[in-house]
Amino acid sequence: MEKLVNLKEFARKKEKRKSTFLKFLNVGSFLGPYTISFFMFFVFPLVLGIIMSFSKFKSTSIMPSQIGTIDNYAVLFKDSAIARDFWKSVWTTFKFCLCVVPLSILIPLGLALLVNTKPPFYKFFRAAIYLPGIFPLTSTGLILMRLFDSHYGFVNSIFNLTIDWFGDVASCWFIIGLFCVWCGIGGNFIIFCAGLENVDKSLYEASDVDGCGKFKKFLHVTLPAIKPQLFLNLFTTFIGYMNVYGQIYMLASNNPDLGEMKSAVYRIQDLLVGSNPMSFGYAAAMGICLGVLIIFISVIQLILNKERKVSKHAKKFEARKESK
Repeated sequence: MEKLVNLKEFARKKEKRKSTFLKFLNVGSFLGPYTISFFMFFVFPLVLGIIMSFSKFKSTSIMPSQIGTIDNYAVLFKDSAIARDFWKSVWTTFKFCLCVVPLSILIPLGLALLVNTKPPFYKFFRAAIYLPGIFPLTSTGLILMRLFDSHYGFVNSIFNLTIDWFGDVASCWFIIGLFCVWCGIGGNFIIFCAGLENVDKSLYEASDVDGCGKFKKFLHVTLPAIKPQLFLNLFTTFIGYMNVYGQIYMLASNNPDLGEMKSAVYRIQDLLVGSNPMSFGYAAAMGICLGVLIIFISVIQLILNKERKVSKHAKKFEARKESK
Protein backbone atom coordinates (compact mmCIF):
# COMPACT_ATOMS: atom_id res chain seq x y z
CA MET A 1 0.00 0.00 0.00
CA GLU A 2 2.85 2.34 0.85
CA LYS A 3 4.50 1.62 -2.49
CA LEU A 4 1.22 2.43 -4.28
CA VAL A 5 1.00 5.79 -2.47
CA ASN A 6 4.62 6.60 -3.40
CA LEU A 7 3.92 5.70 -7.00
CA LYS A 8 0.90 8.03 -7.12
CA GLU A 9 2.92 10.83 -5.53
CA PHE A 10 5.71 10.29 -8.05
CA ALA A 11 3.25 10.36 -10.96
CA ARG A 12 1.63 13.54 -9.61
CA LYS A 13 4.98 15.32 -9.26
CA LYS A 14 6.06 14.21 -12.71
CA GLU A 15 2.81 15.45 -14.24
CA LYS A 16 3.21 18.78 -12.41
CA ARG A 17 6.78 19.18 -13.71
CA LYS A 18 5.60 18.36 -17.22
CA SER A 19 2.78 20.89 -16.97
CA THR A 20 5.18 23.57 -15.69
CA PHE A 21 7.62 22.83 -18.50
CA LEU A 22 4.86 23.11 -21.10
CA LYS A 23 3.75 26.45 -19.65
CA PHE A 24 7.30 27.83 -19.80
CA LEU A 25 7.65 26.46 -23.33
CA ASN A 26 4.44 28.17 -24.48
CA VAL A 27 5.40 31.48 -22.87
CA GLY A 28 8.93 31.27 -24.24
CA SER A 29 7.73 30.55 -27.76
CA PHE A 30 5.72 33.78 -27.69
CA LEU A 31 8.13 36.02 -25.77
CA GLY A 32 11.39 34.50 -26.99
CA PRO A 33 11.62 36.20 -30.42
CA TYR A 34 10.62 39.57 -28.98
CA THR A 35 13.08 39.25 -26.07
CA ILE A 36 15.96 38.36 -28.40
CA SER A 37 15.08 41.24 -30.74
CA PHE A 38 14.72 43.64 -27.80
CA PHE A 39 18.21 42.87 -26.50
CA MET A 40 19.80 42.79 -29.97
CA PHE A 41 18.26 45.95 -31.41
CA PHE A 42 17.59 48.07 -28.31
CA VAL A 43 19.60 47.12 -25.22
CA PHE A 44 22.87 46.33 -27.01
CA PRO A 45 22.85 49.47 -29.23
CA LEU A 46 21.89 51.60 -26.22
CA VAL A 47 24.74 50.29 -24.07
CA LEU A 48 27.18 50.55 -26.97
CA GLY A 49 26.04 54.10 -27.70
CA ILE A 50 26.55 55.16 -24.07
CA ILE A 51 30.05 53.65 -24.08
CA MET A 52 30.86 55.38 -27.38
CA SER A 53 29.62 58.72 -26.06
CA PHE A 54 32.25 58.53 -23.30
CA SER A 55 35.00 57.45 -25.70
CA LYS A 56 37.45 59.22 -27.96
CA PHE A 57 38.37 57.95 -31.41
CA LYS A 58 41.34 58.56 -33.65
CA SER A 59 40.98 59.25 -37.35
CA THR A 60 42.95 56.10 -38.18
CA SER A 61 40.92 53.48 -36.29
CA ILE A 62 37.31 52.63 -35.56
CA MET A 63 38.30 51.34 -32.11
CA PRO A 64 38.20 53.85 -29.23
CA SER A 65 41.56 55.20 -28.16
CA GLN A 66 40.28 56.38 -24.78
CA ILE A 67 37.25 55.37 -22.67
CA GLY A 68 35.82 57.26 -19.71
CA THR A 69 36.11 60.82 -20.97
CA ILE A 70 33.45 63.54 -21.14
CA ASP A 71 35.12 65.50 -23.94
CA ASN A 72 32.32 64.66 -26.40
CA TYR A 73 29.71 66.19 -24.10
CA ALA A 74 31.98 69.15 -23.35
CA VAL A 75 32.13 69.93 -27.08
CA LEU A 76 28.31 69.86 -27.30
CA PHE A 77 27.90 72.33 -24.43
CA LYS A 78 30.44 74.94 -25.46
CA ASP A 79 30.64 77.41 -28.32
CA SER A 80 31.74 75.17 -31.17
CA ALA A 81 30.58 74.55 -34.73
CA ILE A 82 29.39 71.04 -33.86
CA ALA A 83 27.38 72.31 -30.87
CA ARG A 84 25.81 75.16 -32.83
CA ASP A 85 24.76 72.88 -35.68
CA PHE A 86 23.34 70.23 -33.34
CA TRP A 87 21.31 72.50 -31.07
CA LYS A 88 20.08 74.46 -34.08
CA SER A 89 18.81 71.20 -35.58
CA VAL A 90 17.17 70.26 -32.25
CA TRP A 91 15.40 73.64 -32.18
CA THR A 92 14.33 73.18 -35.81
CA THR A 93 12.91 69.75 -34.97
CA PHE A 94 11.10 71.13 -31.92
CA LYS A 95 9.47 73.94 -33.96
CA PHE A 96 8.40 71.40 -36.57
CA CYS A 97 6.77 69.29 -33.84
CA LEU A 98 4.91 72.29 -32.45
CA CYS A 99 3.37 72.86 -35.90
CA VAL A 100 2.65 69.27 -36.94
CA VAL A 101 1.66 67.53 -33.69
CA PRO A 102 -1.55 69.57 -33.10
CA LEU A 103 -2.71 68.73 -36.63
CA SER A 104 -1.82 65.07 -36.10
CA ILE A 105 -4.09 65.07 -33.03
CA LEU A 106 -7.00 67.30 -34.04
CA ILE A 107 -7.58 65.78 -37.50
CA PRO A 108 -7.74 62.13 -36.29
CA LEU A 109 -9.90 63.22 -33.34
CA GLY A 110 -12.36 64.99 -35.65
CA LEU A 111 -12.49 62.00 -37.99
CA ALA A 112 -12.99 59.63 -35.07
CA LEU A 113 -15.89 61.74 -33.78
CA LEU A 114 -17.52 61.62 -37.21
CA VAL A 115 -17.06 57.86 -37.60
CA ASN A 116 -18.30 57.31 -34.04
CA THR A 117 -21.73 58.63 -35.10
CA LYS A 118 -22.02 55.41 -37.18
CA PRO A 119 -22.93 56.96 -40.57
CA PRO A 120 -23.67 54.69 -43.55
CA PHE A 121 -20.58 52.74 -44.66
CA TYR A 122 -18.71 53.85 -41.51
CA LYS A 123 -16.66 50.64 -41.52
CA PHE A 124 -15.39 51.46 -45.00
CA PHE A 125 -14.45 54.97 -43.93
CA ARG A 126 -12.69 53.61 -40.85
CA ALA A 127 -10.57 51.30 -43.00
CA ALA A 128 -9.90 54.02 -45.59
CA ILE A 129 -8.71 56.51 -42.95
CA TYR A 130 -6.34 53.95 -41.44
CA LEU A 131 -4.97 52.94 -44.87
CA PRO A 132 -2.28 55.69 -45.21
CA GLY A 133 -0.60 54.40 -42.07
CA ILE A 134 0.34 51.09 -43.71
CA PHE A 135 1.82 52.61 -46.89
CA PRO A 136 5.62 52.42 -47.10
CA LEU A 137 7.42 55.68 -46.43
CA THR A 138 9.29 55.58 -49.72
CA SER A 139 6.24 55.04 -51.91
CA THR A 140 4.31 57.88 -50.25
CA GLY A 141 7.33 60.15 -50.62
CA LEU A 142 7.64 59.34 -54.31
CA ILE A 143 3.94 60.11 -54.83
CA LEU A 144 4.36 63.52 -53.16
CA MET A 145 7.46 64.24 -55.23
CA ARG A 146 5.45 63.52 -58.38
CA LEU A 147 2.49 65.62 -57.23
CA PHE A 148 4.51 68.69 -56.23
CA ASP A 149 7.29 68.64 -58.80
CA SER A 150 7.97 72.21 -59.97
CA HIS A 151 8.20 71.31 -63.70
CA TYR A 152 5.69 68.53 -64.37
CA GLY A 153 3.85 68.07 -61.06
CA PHE A 154 0.08 67.65 -60.99
CA VAL A 155 -0.50 70.42 -58.43
CA ASN A 156 1.30 73.11 -60.44
CA SER A 157 -0.30 71.90 -63.67
CA ILE A 158 -3.88 71.79 -62.37
CA PHE A 159 -3.77 75.14 -60.54
CA ASN A 160 -1.43 76.82 -63.07
CA LEU A 161 1.25 77.55 -60.44
CA THR A 162 5.01 78.04 -60.72
CA ILE A 163 5.97 77.24 -57.12
CA ASP A 164 9.23 75.40 -56.52
CA TRP A 165 7.88 73.31 -53.67
CA PHE A 166 11.15 71.53 -52.88
CA GLY A 167 13.47 74.46 -53.56
CA ASP A 168 12.09 76.86 -50.95
CA VAL A 169 12.52 76.17 -47.22
CA ALA A 170 8.98 77.18 -46.16
CA SER A 171 7.20 75.27 -48.94
CA CYS A 172 9.42 72.22 -48.42
CA TRP A 173 8.55 72.16 -44.71
CA PHE A 174 4.89 72.39 -45.72
CA ILE A 175 5.22 69.26 -47.89
CA ILE A 176 7.10 67.41 -45.13
CA GLY A 177 4.40 68.37 -42.61
CA LEU A 178 1.72 67.16 -45.03
CA PHE A 179 3.69 63.94 -45.43
CA CYS A 180 3.87 63.37 -41.65
CA VAL A 181 0.22 64.21 -40.98
CA TRP A 182 -0.96 61.99 -43.83
CA CYS A 183 1.07 58.99 -42.66
CA GLY A 184 0.34 59.51 -38.95
CA ILE A 185 -3.45 59.88 -39.09
CA GLY A 186 -4.25 56.15 -39.09
CA GLY A 187 -2.74 55.07 -35.78
CA ASN A 188 -4.05 58.02 -33.77
CA PHE A 189 -7.45 57.64 -35.42
CA ILE A 190 -7.79 53.99 -34.35
CA ILE A 191 -6.81 54.80 -30.75
CA PHE A 192 -9.36 57.63 -30.60
CA CYS A 193 -12.05 55.35 -32.05
CA ALA A 194 -11.35 52.76 -29.34
CA GLY A 195 -11.53 55.45 -26.65
CA LEU A 196 -14.82 56.84 -27.95
CA GLU A 197 -16.37 53.38 -28.02
CA ASN A 198 -15.69 53.03 -24.27
CA VAL A 199 -17.28 56.31 -23.21
CA ASP A 200 -20.14 55.66 -20.78
CA LYS A 201 -23.35 56.27 -22.75
CA SER A 202 -25.28 57.07 -19.58
CA LEU A 203 -23.22 60.27 -19.26
CA TYR A 204 -24.58 61.45 -22.61
CA GLU A 205 -28.12 60.65 -21.47
CA ALA A 206 -27.60 62.62 -18.27
CA SER A 207 -26.20 65.57 -20.21
CA ASP A 208 -29.24 65.50 -22.50
CA VAL A 209 -31.50 65.70 -19.44
CA ASP A 210 -29.48 68.70 -18.20
CA GLY A 211 -29.96 70.41 -21.56
CA CYS A 212 -26.32 70.34 -22.70
CA GLY A 213 -25.55 71.09 -26.33
CA LYS A 214 -23.17 69.12 -28.53
CA PHE A 215 -20.18 71.32 -27.74
CA LYS A 216 -20.73 71.12 -23.97
CA LYS A 217 -21.14 67.34 -24.18
CA PHE A 218 -17.86 67.12 -26.08
CA LEU A 219 -16.11 69.43 -23.63
CA HIS A 220 -17.41 67.97 -20.35
CA VAL A 221 -18.15 64.34 -21.25
CA THR A 222 -16.14 63.18 -24.26
CA LEU A 223 -12.81 64.87 -23.58
CA PRO A 224 -12.50 63.75 -19.93
CA ALA A 225 -13.48 60.20 -20.93
CA ILE A 226 -10.80 59.93 -23.65
CA LYS A 227 -8.10 61.73 -21.66
CA PRO A 228 -5.78 58.65 -21.51
CA GLN A 229 -6.01 58.15 -25.28
CA LEU A 230 -5.51 61.87 -25.87
CA PHE A 231 -2.32 62.02 -23.83
CA LEU A 232 -1.05 58.76 -25.32
CA ASN A 233 -1.46 60.07 -28.88
CA LEU A 234 -0.13 63.51 -28.01
CA PHE A 235 3.16 62.44 -26.54
CA THR A 236 3.85 59.39 -28.69
CA THR A 237 3.30 61.60 -31.74
CA PHE A 238 5.54 64.32 -30.32
CA ILE A 239 8.30 61.86 -29.47
CA GLY A 240 7.97 60.21 -32.88
CA TYR A 241 8.39 63.52 -34.73
CA MET A 242 11.36 64.46 -32.56
CA ASN A 243 13.07 61.58 -34.39
CA VAL A 244 11.92 62.64 -37.87
CA TYR A 245 14.48 61.78 -40.54
CA GLY A 246 13.19 59.73 -43.49
CA GLN A 247 10.68 62.33 -44.67
CA ILE A 248 13.30 65.09 -44.70
CA TYR A 249 15.88 62.86 -46.37
CA MET A 250 13.49 62.00 -49.19
CA LEU A 251 11.94 65.40 -49.87
CA ALA A 252 14.59 67.93 -48.84
CA SER A 253 17.89 66.35 -49.88
CA ASN A 254 18.09 68.56 -52.99
CA ASN A 255 17.03 71.76 -51.22
CA PRO A 256 19.62 74.52 -51.80
CA ASP A 257 19.40 75.52 -48.13
CA LEU A 258 19.60 72.01 -46.69
CA GLY A 259 21.21 73.28 -43.48
CA GLU A 260 17.89 74.89 -42.50
CA MET A 261 16.04 71.62 -43.17
CA LYS A 262 18.11 69.20 -41.12
CA SER A 263 16.51 67.64 -38.05
CA ALA A 264 18.46 66.40 -35.03
CA VAL A 265 18.57 62.81 -36.30
CA TYR A 266 19.58 64.06 -39.77
CA ARG A 267 22.52 65.94 -38.19
CA ILE A 268 23.59 62.80 -36.32
CA GLN A 269 23.40 60.77 -39.53
CA ASP A 270 25.63 63.32 -41.25
CA LEU A 271 28.37 62.59 -38.73
CA LEU A 272 27.99 58.83 -39.08
CA VAL A 273 28.03 58.89 -42.88
CA GLY A 274 31.51 60.45 -42.92
CA SER A 275 34.62 58.30 -43.05
CA ASN A 276 36.29 59.92 -40.03
CA PRO A 277 35.92 57.72 -36.90
CA MET A 278 36.57 60.77 -34.68
CA SER A 279 32.93 61.79 -35.26
CA PHE A 280 31.57 58.55 -33.76
CA GLY A 281 31.90 59.87 -30.21
CA TYR A 282 30.21 63.17 -31.07
CA ALA A 283 27.34 61.38 -32.83
CA ALA A 284 26.83 59.03 -29.86
CA ALA A 285 26.81 61.97 -27.42
CA MET A 286 24.26 63.76 -29.61
CA GLY A 287 22.05 60.68 -29.61
CA ILE A 288 22.22 60.40 -25.82
CA CYS A 289 21.37 64.11 -25.40
CA LEU A 290 18.41 63.74 -27.73
CA GLY A 291 17.30 60.63 -25.82
CA VAL A 292 17.48 62.49 -22.49
CA LEU A 293 15.37 65.28 -23.98
CA ILE A 294 12.76 62.75 -25.10
CA ILE A 295 12.78 61.13 -21.64
CA PHE A 296 12.19 64.57 -20.14
CA ILE A 297 9.15 65.01 -22.39
CA SER A 298 7.91 61.56 -21.34
CA VAL A 299 8.21 62.52 -17.66
CA ILE A 300 6.10 65.61 -18.35
CA GLN A 301 3.53 63.31 -19.96
CA LEU A 302 3.41 61.13 -16.85
CA ILE A 303 3.03 64.15 -14.58
CA LEU A 304 0.22 65.68 -16.66
CA ASN A 305 -1.58 62.36 -17.02
CA LYS A 306 -1.33 61.51 -13.33
CA GLU A 307 -4.67 61.32 -11.57
CA ARG A 308 -5.18 63.94 -8.90
CA LYS A 309 -5.22 62.59 -5.39
CA VAL A 310 -8.36 63.05 -3.36
CA SER A 311 -7.86 65.66 -0.66
CA LYS A 312 -8.28 64.82 3.03
CA HIS A 313 -11.40 67.02 3.20
CA ALA A 314 -13.03 65.02 0.39
CA LYS A 315 -12.18 61.80 2.21
CA LYS A 316 -13.78 63.11 5.42
CA PHE A 317 -16.88 64.12 3.46
CA GLU A 318 -17.20 60.66 1.89
CA ALA A 319 -16.72 58.99 5.31
CA ARG A 320 -19.41 61.22 6.83
CA LYS A 321 -21.83 60.32 4.01
CA GLU A 322 -21.24 56.62 4.57
CA SER A 323 -21.79 56.96 8.33
CA LYS A 324 -25.17 58.59 7.74
